[in-house]
Amino acid sequence: VALQLISYYAALHRDLDVDKPRNLAKSVTVE
Repeated sequence: VALQLISYYAALHRDLDVDKPRNLAKSVTVE
């Protein structure tokens, strides 16, 4: 769970993967 949160916040801070929020949410949901 910790890794998921880290990846989530990392993506938010990057703001470069704004086009991949669906994939991120999908990964979090799957795991």
